Amino acid sequence: MFDKGVGLDLRSEPQASTQSQLIEAERMAAIGMMACSISHDMRHSLSAIYANAEFLGRRDRCASERVDLLLEIQEAVLSMTERIDSLLQFGSSGRNNPLIPKCVSLVLERAIAAVKLHPDGRKVSISVGRVSPVEADIDARNLESAIYNLLLNACQAAMRSTHVPEVKVDLRKVDERIYVTVSDNGPGIPASVRRTLFDPFVTAGKPNGTGLGLTLARRIAEEHGGSVRLEESNRERTVFTLCLTKNSSIPFEDLKSGRAGFEICGNRSANCS
Repeated sequence: MFDKGVGLDLRSEPQASTQSQLIEAERMAAIGMMACSISHDMRHSLSAIYANAEFLGRRDRCASERVDLLLEIQEAVLSMTERIDSLLQFGSSGRNNPLIPKCVSLVLERAIAAVKLHPDGRKVSISVGRVSPVEADIDARNLESAIYNLLLNACQAAMRSTHVPEVKVDLRKVDERIYVTVSDNGPGIPASVRRTLFDPFVTAGKPNGTGLGLTLARRIAEEHGGSVRLEESNRERTVFTLCLTKNSSIPFEDLKSGRAGFEICGNRSANCS
């Protein structure tokens, strides 16, 4: 007797292969778009670095002017580095490291410290509220990157506030879920981009953004069995929440191959409730 289940599996293999090829083609097309965008931005940054280096070579520049020129060079180099890192991370086909039990609050602390070193984070007050000392199965480096992107976005939004720029963050555990909430007092996210906010290259009005921060943050959260979502946004307050599963049950090989990533990403309305 012919096994109908086996027949279904055999028929589904070509379909799954075609689906994987389409996903890979879309990913490569997006990488190409980003490479073009980055090459334009890097050309601009390199021109600024070259010009400032020439100014530094002139003897008629005072000490304060030299300091300003050096800061501009440092910021240009940082901007280029961030764009390259975003391209490399976006171009990867899935998580390359297994999830290891680690303290999430320490990852949060490192992300906050890194943002405070960024030019857009130096003038913003970052206050830490409730922090639960919880341990979870995580890829610490990637999770730090996701939280960093959310914090940096919040700082950049807060800098456009009519009040003193302020960002708040807290970490809490509810059952088997861990939530990192980031809020800012910026002018809010335009309604026109909210539905596509997590799509690649959507910058929500930021002139110098790569448009990949939220995309990468969501993908990393999904690799941890969770998601990132916009909780609220108005003229005085915008709140994002990243959540992850305390003990992820997603097989490492599925994540590495990208299979689990497709299944989760396919559900655009998925949340952590």
